[in-house]
Amino acid sequence: MNLFKKYLFPIVITAFIFMNSCSFKRHADKVFFNGNVYVSDNNFSIAQAFAVYHGKIKEVGTNSDVLDDFPDAEKIDLKGATVFPGFIDAHCHFYGYASDGLKCDLYQTTSFEDVISRLTVYSNTNHFSWVLGRGWDQNDWEVKKFPTNYLLDSLFPETPVFLMRIDGHAALCNSKALELAGINETTKIEGGEIVKEGGKLTGIVIDNALDRVKVKIPSFPAILVEEAILRAQEQCLSVGLTTVDDAGLGKDSIQTLIDLQNSGKLKLRIYAMLSEDPATLNYYFERGPYKSDRMNVRSIKSYADGSLGSRGA
Repeated sequence: MNLFKKYLFPIVITAFIFMNSCSFKRHADKVFFNGNVYVSDNNFSIAQAFAVYHGKIKEVGTNSDVLDDFPDAEKIDLKGATVFPGFIDAHCHFYGYASDGLKCDLYQTTSFEDVISRLTVYSNTNHFSWVLGRGWDQNDWEVKKFPTNYLLDSLFPETPVFLMRIDGHAALCNSKALELAGINETTKIEGGEIVKEGGKLTGIVIDNALDRVKVKIPSFPAILVEEAILRAQEQCLSVGLTTVDDAGLGKDSIQTLIDLQNSGKLKLRIYAMLSEDPATLNYYFERGPYKSDRMNVRSIKSYADGSLGSRGA
């Protein structure tokens, strides 16, 4: 026993430390150095380097410390570049942002005439059964009044048209879309408004009335949805967004995102709030919260009022 303590024990300990030290140094894929690395801790520390292993931060510190700890990792010189932790959008509509890429872009229009001009160009390449658009805001126009659907009816007499306002609380529909939704001059919808002038429908539907039309819109083909989501992901990642809190998703939309994450195509982390539709709520009430490395489903988005811009508040 004395011999073990005197000779063998120090040798065993030394070998153990050596093996663990070598093993530790090998466990990094890349080391980024010579940067201004914002650590985002309580002290707002700024480091110089960090090591990455399997896509996760392994160590943050000075150039010498990190380089010495991971001598076998690939070295990437940041050359003074600034590095932030991934940004988180605490309330957004990522899935809607993605699918809006398949619709006519009506953001920053300067008039209703501008809306019509963009729709005319868009309709020439639109092969979907509806004409869809998103982003108009009458408050940006010289005439700050809600538009009407009279011109839409003349341009698209048989093709349903649904143009969502920028805030998602109101939409302009042509008569064909209203017809498919079963909306006429006598229709009343609790929690929503169907705007009329002189007793006639203008095509503007607000809050719950909008949902009556939305449910009639067919789904985009799955391949187009996937392309749109991955395109939106690249746009988010390009500005540093790595996590999004998507406020109000149905179970099918959530499953699409989960499938893309599981396939390795969707890298974004998503905190998904459930929409209030019964099918979605019942599905998750039966199964409980869902949590994986990149998806967290454990809350519900509930509407208590309308919005100021859509005049439904």
